[in-house]
Amino acid sequence: MSQSSAQDRKTRIELLQARAAIERQSMVHGVQYLGASLTPRGLMESVFPRSKRKSPSDLLMSTVNLSRKYPMLLSVGSALFTARARRRLRWWKLAAGALVAWQAARNLRD
Repeated sequence: MSQSSAQDRKTRIELLQARAAIERQSMVHGVQYLGASLTPRGLMESVFPRSKRKSPSDLLMSTVNLSRKYPMLLSVGSALFTARARRRLRWWKLAAGALVAWQAARNLRD
């Protein structure tokens, strides 16, 4: 075996070891990121991302957008809502109507 081929082999082995170390480090970072995103706070932020706007109407609009994206959540929520709050349903309707009217007026102003 010539000296240059032995040197090439050693260089290839070193390169492969370096690549393996980089892949292991990348895997560790990925697992750490996944662990952080699977906390309750991380899950909530993935559903309702933080934004600069934090008004109730923005929360309402994000809820509407979420219900459009996942219609099953709307049906489950309404089933729970009607089962728990039959007595207060009239007040909830009034409050929802007021919020919708307020949001419409706000959008017309802009």
